[in-house]
This record gives sequence, structure tokens and C-alpha cells, in this order.
Amino acid sequence: MSNTPDRPRSLDDLPQARVEHSRKSWFFWLVPIAAAVLAGWFIYSDMFRGGPTLHLSFENAAGLQAGKSQLKYRGAEVGEVRDVKLAKDHQRVEITAVLKKSAESLAREGSRFWIVRAEVGAEAIRGLRTIVSGDYIAVAPGGGKRETKFTGLEEEPILEPGGVLKVVLLTERSGSLRKRSPIFYRGVQVGEVFDTRLGPESQTIHIDVHIKRHFAPLVRTNSKFWNAGGINFNISLSGADITAQSAETLISGGVDFATPDTTQPEAPEGTAFRLYDKPADQWLSWAPAIRLEPEKHPPEQASNLRP
Repeated sequence: MSNTPDRPRSLDDLPQARVEHSRKSWFFWLVPIAAAVLAGWFIYSDMFRGGPTLHLSFENAAGLQAGKSQLKYRGAEVGEVRDVKLAKDHQRVEITAVLKKSAESLAREGSRFWIVRAEVGAEAIRGLRTIVSGDYIAVAPGGGKRETKFTGLEEEPILEPGGVLKVVLLTERSGSLRKRSPIFYRGVQVGEVFDTRLGPESQTIHIDVHIKRHFAPLVRTNSKFWNAGGINFNISLSGADITAQSAETLISGGVDFATPDTTQPEAPEGTAFRLYDKPADQWLSWAPAIRLEPEKHPPEQASNLRP
């Protein structure tokens, strides 16, 4: 008698596997599906919703962080820093940033970029908000052709707005005058110093001054300019009188000017004036009647001659 088990006579006699569908298996697919959707969204955002990618070069990018630092124009966020790395020659830092679609017009030849940091010094206090929000890159738009590679500025630029009268002051020493030192007329700031430079023969200092166009009629060919910085001492029988134009001029210097009652024609562009150390007594009494047109504020012109 054989102990061999009976073999199935046909395929129908074979045991059949039973497949059961579990609802729990769908949860395992949620993670890869969500990852694919998220990746697709990033690709769509970069390709269709994002603006151009900028390549910026700075000597020092301290304070900037990839994925955190922003690009700003007039206080509005217009982009984000995506990468910060050292250049191959180790001399500069290369920044990769992406503009928003709405700000793609900023990627033009002539645009200027600089890093805004907290700055506390003798001349000014700037960028204190960055202590909380972090350093960011500011931009002043240019008007040239499309461009994505820029060399960043190491400090905030002094823009040259079109609505200014440019004159030159000549002196032997610049003293405390420097960029952004204010220009006053009867105590009202009407302009600022744009730059200081040596003259062609290195014997005089040329101080380039910008007067806001609204106040240009105040500058006549016979106007007198003098250094308003420092402290003025006036000793008389009644005692000593110590005065200063303002706290700002004590630190960063300043220039004051006056126009005689018998005015001459308005000073043309590029007129050179001598900068005196102090005013003559009669200059302070001049009070000519000069009509000024209402001041206009075009949307593209920065206020106070600054970005």
C-alpha cells in the first residue's frame, strides 16, 4: 500500500490564491504622490511664475544667507537670495538670486545692487531695521537692455537724479565735507554734496554739489557759498556766542549759501563757485525775493536726492 498523496487530476483542482484589497495600502502612496506634486509646483514656480535669475558679485557678502536674505526695491520684496559661494579666485563672493515675475524689469543694464546692513558711525545711523529682519540686497533700476550679471556696489550709491542743478565748489581743503553733506539756504536743506575730488593740478579740491531743481532759482552767478560745519565763535563786549548750523553739520559738515538782493542771472549747469571758510556779515542779511515754482514729486524721482 503506497503512502504517496493523491495528486490533483487537473489545474482546476489546484488551490487558488485569494487576493484581498486593504484600504490601508493607499496611505503608503500618499508620501511619494505628495512629494511629486510639491516638486512639480516648485518647477512650475521657477519656470513660469518666477522671474530671471541674477548673478551678483560682491567683495564682502557677510550677513547674507541663502534662502533667507531678500532683494528689495523701495522697501518691497522683489526677490530672494538662493546661493552664496566664494568665487574661484577667492577674491569675491558670488550671489545667485531670483527675482519675482513682477520685478523682472529690474534685470536691466545699469541696475545697481548693494547690501544694506546696520551702520552706526559718526556720519550717520542707517539700516537699523536689518538687526531684526536681517541684511538684504537693495536695487536701483537701470534702463538698459536685459542683463543678469552685475557687480555689486560696496556701499549705498548716491543716485544722480535728473532734476538737479549741478555746480562745483572750489576750496583748498574739504575739511569735514563728504558725500551727502547737506547744502543749506537760510537754514533749509536744498541739496547735498555728491562727490569730492582733487582738481586737475592737485592744488584745489572740487566739490560736486547737487541742488534740487525746485531750488535752482536761488543759485545765481553772484551767490556766495561758505562752510557751515563746525562751531562758530563770536566774541563781543556782551560775551562769547557759540553757534552751530545743526548737529548734523557738526559731524558730517555742511555748506550754506546766500544770494544778494541785487540778483544776477541763474547759475548755469556746471558753474564754479569759491567755497569760503566763513560768511561775511553782509551775506547773512541778504534776503532777495525769488519766486519758486511748486515742488513736484515725480514717481520715479527719489526724495532727498537719495534712493
